[in-house]
Amino acid sequence: MKKRWISLFVENEVGVLAKISGLFSGKSYNLQSLTVGETEDPTMARMTIGLTSDDITF
Repeated sequence: MKKRWISLFVENEVGVLAKISGLFSGKSYNLQSLTVGETEDPTMARMTIGLTSDDITF
């Protein structure tokens, strides 16, 4: 098992966090960490996701 980090830039709107985390839970991934913060552009946010997976499932 390897620790994986995924960094995304998403629209800074209500419901985006739920949609993205729902995509991962729908595929049965267990998120180890999830961090979201506003960028210099207030319409965008940066999402950093930490998860554990093997080479077959990722």
